[in-house]
Amino acid sequence: MKRLLFTLTILSTFSLFATAQTKYEAEAAQRSNCDVVSGSKYSGGKAVKMTESNATLSFTIPIDKRGKYNISVAGDGIGGGKVVNCTVNGSTTTFQLNTYEEVKLGTFILKEGNNTVVITPNWTWFDIDYLLIVPNENTLEFNIAEAPVDANATNAARVMYGFLLENFGKRTISGIMTGEMGSSNTDVKKHADVQAVYSASGKYPALIGFDFMNATGKSESTSWNKDYTRSSMNLAKDTYRKGGFPAFTWHWRDPSRNTDAFYTSDCNMKISNALKSDGTWNTSSSLYKYIIKDIDAIADYFLELQKAGMACIFRPLHEASGGWFWWGREGAEPFKKLYRLIYDEMVNVKGVHNVIWVWNAGDNDKDWNPGDDYYDIVSADIYNNDFDYSSNYVSFDNLKTLTNGKKIIALSENGPIPDIQNCVDDESVWSWWMPWYQTWNGRFVDKTSKAEWSKCMNDERVITLEDLSAGWEVYAGIEEMNYTPTPSKRIKHIITDMQGRILDEEPMKGLYIKEGVKCFK
Repeated sequence: MKRLLFTLTILSTFSLFATAQTKYEAEAAQRSNCDVVSGSKYSGGKAVKMTESNATLSFTIPIDKRGKYNISVAGDGIGGGKVVNCTVNGSTTTFQLNTYEEVKLGTFILKEGNNTVVITPNWTWFDIDYLLIVPNENTLEFNIAEAPVDANATNAARVMYGFLLENFGKRTISGIMTGEMGSSNTDVKKHADVQAVYSASGKYPALIGFDFMNATGKSESTSWNKDYTRSSMNLAKDTYRKGGFPAFTWHWRDPSRNTDAFYTSDCNMKISNALKSDGTWNTSSSLYKYIIKDIDAIADYFLELQKAGMACIFRPLHEASGGWFWWGREGAEPFKKLYRLIYDEMVNVKGVHNVIWVWNAGDNDKDWNPGDDYYDIVSADIYNNDFDYSSNYVSFDNLKTLTNGKKIIALSENGPIPDIQNCVDDESVWSWWMPWYQTWNGRFVDKTSKAEWSKCMNDERVITLEDLSAGWEVYAGIEEMNYTPTPSKRIKHIITDMQGRILDEEPMKGLYIKEGVKCFK
């Protein structure tokens, strides 16, 4: 498959001052509500035991010149499976300690002068031995395919993918997830979650999230569930007609029909129950038949969009490695089998070719990768604290490494939106972001201030629905239909919008025609 090679802009002030690693012993750091302990397995014979929920361990890291550095932490998760928070200059990540081990947290930007690294408990009772700082010398470049993984992708899907690729690393597509479906039936701009973004920013988001959670399962045939899914489909179509991106998630309710749940804690659903002892699918089992029935039901909705000439984004089996959904309870191997089954059944059996496929991954999910040929985009779900507009560049870089720079990277769920300037400064311009819904008492739009909403949505590097108001048909049709401008548009310096209306000057962002040539900012 032909590929496009490009590199995100390198921060001009980066200059790694050394190649040697530097170790910072935990017992020498500033401590609060934690104690120094001794042990032969620890570096220097000592470590810091953290057993209290309010314990903190703070390191001061002096750096000669601003740059990217790999940070690792060594420690012992007493009893196994302990979760630790690590905050580097205000940017927080979490990691797990099992037995004594050194864990690489990722690549962080450290400023010239003193930097602060703070370790706090997420789930307590663990020992911290040391912090390791190593200059990052990774020169991994993006090497992203020019076309979707589906070789038979429709033109609509190819155009949508091309738009995502064209803007990746330069502009972010604004989004919002939808919850309730009572506020609007056919006009996506009137939906309460979309309206919440408009009220906060004065602009409409370009990507709208929908959920197939009521399309399958024990209660799929109830009128409320059917109405919910139909309303979602109507709004998805309207989103596409208006030039936006319909993006689907699937909280897949227990396909065994024993429960109507999708959380691991609420059902006993296991993928392995539909597998033979050799790991292949038991196609004669009732569970396998239910699984296929559900996949086909979702495929039919995509075919409905495909028949209408529309494309969409699909993120199946999200947050699997977290284990809180049934599709992740048995680990990576059953998950990968199920992801591939969904893809193969939809694409190769049902003929769905209008979907951009997303693998929703964690920072360290190497073993969970379903295969490069099964997804176009890798994404993360990150919920910062309210009003924390960090770029989350650590996760961005980890996903880039995880996929060897071969995939577009998106923020498929979030709380506060990442500030676009932070993203540019940290070389982590996500393809899109999508806060969870405001309705159903989610209030996720409120986790970003109105000032930040307005700032970002009116920034030329953030794409809103207004920027795409000409619609996908026009965007795709310029090249397909051998578009010829009217004589008035050929006049030198004449600039028009996509409807042919003359503009006084080039727009700040969006699609327009200049001297008969399609342009985009």
